[in-house]
Amino acid sequence: MMRKLFIAIATVGMGATAHASVIGTTYTDATSDLLNSSLTNIDLVSARFSNDATHLHLSVTVLGDVSATTWGDYLVFIDHTPSLTAPGRGDADGPRGNPFHRGIAAPAGTDAFIGSWLDDGGGNLSYTFDGDRWNQREAGTPNLARAASGIVSWTFSLESLGLAAGDTFQFDVATTGGADGGSSVDLLSTDAIRPGWGFDEDSTLDLTYTVAGSTAVPGVGGIAALAGLGLARRRRNR
Repeated sequence: MMRKLFIAIATVGMGATAHASVIGTTYTDATSDLLNSSLTNIDLVSARFSNDATHLHLSVTVLGDVSATTWGDYLVFIDHTPSLTAPGRGDADGPRGNPFHRGIAAPAGTDAFIGSWLDDGGGNLSYTFDGDRWNQREAGTPNLARAASGIVSWTFSLESLGLAAGDTFQFDVATTGGADGGSSVDLLSTDAIRPGWGFDEDSTLDLTYTVAGSTAVPGVGGIAALAGLGLARRRRNR
């Protein structure tokens, strides 16, 4: 089964004053848990969520080199308003459907969605659901600097996903092909092998992430100043 690996805090900047931190969590998935083990470019290894004061940072690691094999879509389903539900798995304009028209839904509904592709130069889109329909919020391109190691990264503003500090959301990450109506090939939330390319399925959305508030920590200069202050006090006390 998927397991949460660790929570890390990385200080941004190394100056004398306090800086915001990036706080994140890594989630792992079994490898070769898909219908064809040769599809390493969409075989999930892990996903990492982190955030700073204004942005959500997401990276996905797959088993293969995605600089060499560039087909494949990466989808993220986010639910932070459990009461926002509507019937109809195939309804792309409802929270049980999705803007990329894939056969993947969530019983509780989803109210934010990220979709990305790597072919033709790559791209990514984010959407939120307003209670009636999906609305596109941001567009960009994935960070492929570590694509040869199977790592693809994205950054979205918290506002574009309807999120703010302190929010806890349920989510899942899926890999799939590029055709409308296709199902997931690998889901982060389960190690069960998906039966094929064209079936309808539900994600349990049982993974969670909490958007942390900005954490102020002293930079190197600040730590040095504190150390010097402590040394001065020790000298005065002698």
